[in-house]
Amino acid sequence: MRQPLILLGVALSFLALVESGVLRREEHEFEKWTNVLGNGDAPPPPKYKVIMLRYAKKVINEPENRKMSCFFCTFAVDGVQALIAQNSTDDEVAAFLVNLCDLFDVEQPHVCKNIIYAFKDEVVFVLERSVFTPDEICGAFIANCGHSDKPLTHMWNISIPGGKPPIRPWPKIPDNKPTFKVLHLSDIHIDHQYVVGTEAYCQLDSALGTYAMCCRDYSQDSMGRPTNMKDKPIYVPAGPWGMPYLCDLPYQTFESAMKHISKTFKDLDYIIITGDFEAHDSWDYTEDLTRENMNNMTNVFLEYFPNVPVYVSIGNHEGVPQDAMAPHTMPEYDKRGPQWLYKIMSDMWAHWIPQEALDTVQYRASYVVRPKPGLKLISLNTIYCSEFNFYLYVNEVDPDATLEWLIEELVDSEKKGELVHIISHIPPGDNYCLKGWSWNFFEIVKRFENTIAQMFYGHTHYDQFMVYYDMDDPNRRPFHFNWISPSLTTYDFLNPAYRIYEIDGGYEGATYVREAIVHSNTVKSAQTYFANVTEANLKNKEPEWVLEYDTKEHWQLPDFSPQSWADLSDKLWTNTTMFREYVKFFYRNHYNNECYTDYKCRYTFVCDIKKGRSYDESFCDHLKR
Repeated sequence: MRQPLILLGVALSFLALVESGVLRREEHEFEKWTNVLGNGDAPPPPKYKVIMLRYAKKVINEPENRKMSCFFCTFAVDGVQALIAQNSTDDEVAAFLVNLCDLFDVEQPHVCKNIIYAFKDEVVFVLERSVFTPDEICGAFIANCGHSDKPLTHMWNISIPGGKPPIRPWPKIPDNKPTFKVLHLSDIHIDHQYVVGTEAYCQLDSALGTYAMCCRDYSQDSMGRPTNMKDKPIYVPAGPWGMPYLCDLPYQTFESAMKHISKTFKDLDYIIITGDFEAHDSWDYTEDLTRENMNNMTNVFLEYFPNVPVYVSIGNHEGVPQDAMAPHTMPEYDKRGPQWLYKIMSDMWAHWIPQEALDTVQYRASYVVRPKPGLKLISLNTIYCSEFNFYLYVNEVDPDATLEWLIEELVDSEKKGELVHIISHIPPGDNYCLKGWSWNFFEIVKRFENTIAQMFYGHTHYDQFMVYYDMDDPNRRPFHFNWISPSLTTYDFLNPAYRIYEIDGGYEGATYVREAIVHSNTVKSAQTYFANVTEANLKNKEPEWVLEYDTKEHWQLPDFSPQSWADLSDKLWTNTTMFREYVKFFYRNHYNNECYTDYKCRYTFVCDIKKGRSYDESFCDHLKR
């Protein structure tokens, strides 16, 4: 899922949250504070970085907070860069930030220490090698705080071959032809520290969301000592089957889903999983824990689906630290690179993909398989576009030549007349994806729109879709779209869900010709299933997994062409009843059900559908009040 980690040290995570007027220091005092705050003793580092709530970014961009947020952010980043210029050690830089955080009483002391030390190695390494100014760093996260062209919106171009063939109309799926069935799971996020009876609504303990995860026992610290939470009353007790709050999935609910799916759908041809197995407790991530969890997940799928291939795309929560997947061009790659993780993925995926595909897994965590005749499935590592993969800020240009590799595979398929499915984690239209990568991917999809039959994503946790529009066309022709699967986890404020696709193709004797494709490998039907965990908790019974809706039937779509999805997005803007239904499916409950009354809220929902590339709301300029 997309996590709101604020870039480059806890200065940007925490100091930006200081409310206006807490501290009024002039900038000429910068040197004095740098000297004072850089002399503390560094506490022992915790394991890895913690997450913050998206609420943080909202707070710092409130008009009344921006000025002070901008000052504190620039102040802190200036301090870090000044200490680096003085050849200060990493621990001295971290001590400066810890003391700054404590001095301003921004957060509880243990949280200040944990976050800063979790970021320390990565952030200092990047700052030492970057040319970004404090204005550019802070401007990327705080509106009107200096320049924001870099690092999130840095542009670069990749060479895309010409010779695009004539655009074919979206294929019509013939009746009475064989199909194959695919299960789509995403963002499982099992929490092995979920504790029944603990606080599910822990945001009540802090207006700024002190705790990034709920449904956990916070009555003791890591040393076993009582905390101020020990005698706190519980407002919303965590139930045994999960909670639609900021809580991840209990293992028994995941197991319930696996049992239900394996018994209900005995005719699955294969399974796609679009990333994120780990819980959201990024501060506890370790290589050993990731290895153990991946082995356990592999064994679960082998147990419940012994004869069904499973094709996985890597998620940002597989990184340790989260999102940290350095490309081979990174200095100190042998020390900082994700080869250990890619080895785990290679070992896991070796149960289902051929040996020749494992080489590209080990290099860039991407691969190619052919699950059906004439169909190529490409698993694409989109953590190479993550805004929180800080290593990319040293060099953002096509990490590990992954887009170049993708183009080569698409050219090969175009020549052979085969169709392509892409599975990946981060939808390129989401602002979690860096602008340069996203815009290049957009152009790749437009060039190879005849060859790419379908694209499947996760990450957002929401049940949604995205449409690609050709802005060079006077009618803004919709030319492709993304399926985005709902998450199995309940994080945040959701019910767990999964999706079943029925896809045209896969029958014996079919031939594939570029001009006349006998079958299309496009989705014929899509059904979303979910479980109401609140109801299961009240009844104290295992969740009932039921059909939530059939996509084509519910929305009365003639087909799943880009034009049909574009027409639906237009109706969601003008038809209040349909929009409210979309929001209900989005969360799989009635959370945020008043959004339709607010223009900005409704605009955000519909614009996210129409925005096929990140940081570009020009697709939404016709959405008027």
